[in-house]
Amino acid sequence: MTHDMLSRSPAAKTAAEYLKGLSTLALRIDMEAAGQAAEEIAATLVAGGTVFVAGNGGSASTASHVVCDLLGTCRVTGHPHARVVGLADNPAVLTALANDTSFEEVFAHQVVLQAAPRGLLLLLSVSGKSSNLLRAAEAARAAGARVVAWVGVAASSLAKYCDVCVSVDSDDYGLTEDLHLALNHIVARRLCGGEPRRCGPS
Repeated sequence: MTHDMLSRSPAAKTAAEYLKGLSTLALRIDMEAAGQAAEEIAATLVAGGTVFVAGNGGSASTASHVVCDLLGTCRVTGHPHARVVGLADNPAVLTALANDTSFEEVFAHQVVLQAAPRGLLLLLSVSGKSSNLLRAAEAARAAGARVVAWVGVAASSLAKYCDVCVSVDSDDYGLTEDLHLALNHIVARRLCGGEPRRCGPS
């Protein structure tokens, strides 16, 4: 350990260790898989198809961020017919489906009603084994839609249902969720032709 590390406060050491872990995992991601996932999502939107996005807990929040970013990027890049639907964004729908069927079906039921062969389902999960995500993936495949997943654990149960599965190879939920957001920003940059999307006035 360097003298600089020893002289840092405990909080600074935590920050340094976390960011080091984040950068190490980021560089270990399969770039071909990350690029293919971004290309599949971007191509679906450019073609006027629908991208459905789902996750649980913190991944549900990241899924909502994905919806926001992709809709905004499609607007500024001139793809007005693109649709991005967050399957966890309507509490009334989620609670109704959970009450009337089961929580395992809350995403799958929405996919059955809305998915089409030109659509794509994007699933976010640290463990890659949530029952409601697995059921949604099955439903999407049955509808002829593409399935992409961003997961943490490499041996993900979701992988067998996916056309592309990108793993960050970690069960650390913080690092995994941070990198899933980075994968989202890669898609947005792909929609912008590889150029950064700059912030607007605020």
